[in-house]
Amino acid sequence: MNAQKYLKLSIIGVIVIVVFFVGYGIYINEESRLHIDKMEAAKYTVLPVAYADYRDIPAVIPNVNVTARAPWTIDITAQYEGILRDIYVSPSQQVEEGMVLAVMENHDIQAQLAAAEADIEGARAQLLNAEQTVSRYAYLLEYNAVSRQEYENVVAQRDASRAQLNNRIAQRELVGFEEEKMVISSPKAATIVQVYREAGKHVRAGEAIFMMADTSTLNGFSIMTHEDLKKLLSLGNQFILEISPHQLMNKVYPTNSTLPNTGLKLNQFIMTIVRAVPDLQAEAEFHEVYWEVENPSGILEPTYYDGAKILSKDTAHVLAVPSRGIQRDKKSGGFFVYTLDSESRLARRDVVCGIEGNNLTEIVSGIEKGEPIVIGDLSNCTVGMKVGASKYEF
Repeated sequence: MNAQKYLKLSIIGVIVIVVFFVGYGIYINEESRLHIDKMEAAKYTVLPVAYADYRDIPAVIPNVNVTARAPWTIDITAQYEGILRDIYVSPSQQVEEGMVLAVMENHDIQAQLAAAEADIEGARAQLLNAEQTVSRYAYLLEYNAVSRQEYENVVAQRDASRAQLNNRIAQRELVGFEEEKMVISSPKAATIVQVYREAGKHVRAGEAIFMMADTSTLNGFSIMTHEDLKKLLSLGNQFILEISPHQLMNKVYPTNSTLPNTGLKLNQFIMTIVRAVPDLQAEAEFHEVYWEVENPSGILEPTYYDGAKILSKDTAHVLAVPSRGIQRDKKSGGFFVYTLDSESRLARRDVVCGIEGNNLTEIVSGIEKGEPIVIGDLSNCTVGMKVGASKYEF
């Protein structure tokens, strides 16, 4: 019995030892394989790689110089000399046509008006007296107490008094016209850009008191290449003008107190193309482009802006890759990318690019969806060398 027991224990021990060594061998082999893979991978440069995919991107043209002008700007001047008694508006205020902006006063005109009123009252009293005399003479004539000649003389005096009253009224109206010039009204709906004078100051005839302008819509002008203009117009006729914030900080023109909710940033403005010279059908290298720029906030003022950015308001669903992966051939001027072949070797591929926006570039041809595009620094790499890849999210 003891011999059989020892035999069974021996067999079990052998099996345990065999299993142990087999398992240990498998573990060693796996660790060796992983180590070999790590050693193998360590031989190659690892580069970030993006995989071409479809994205919604706008057309973006950077570094555009834009000149903005107000459709009109006028100075409102004093029509008559006097004291600027009251001012009812302030800079940046929107005014309607006919709205009273200020009131002046002139003591000479007021004295003339008072004298004219006194003359009218005197002429009116004289006319009343003449009319009473005519009535009395008419009664006397009926009873032959006066002659007809005497009656006609008082009638002539009454008519002269009436004419004198009308003359005094006309003189008062002339003075009234001068007084109306003391009230300064807006000739049209606009924005008060600047107030030149303070209330209580003496103002000469012809001296400017206000500057008014229509800055709600500005006229823009820029020069663009044919290719840039073509890219923009491929996505419609409405765009977004983006100005660097630092160019909008030191404003001369005021900002409206109530900013409209346009969904844009404060340095972005809706714009449309009015015309291009020559038009897009002409294969010109450059075009003069005339814009209409919406400026409801009043932040954009009539001046010159360099380095502006123009974005299409609409987007296109296109095959795109990060713009960092696009290379330009210095000799041909064409574009190319670096990709990886089936053996993870670096390869160059010529591509045709389309619109650019949001740091992405459309690939018109040369690359298919899902193909890898190398994004990293390739200064130490050559075509054909084997490289490692890490996924670049975009």
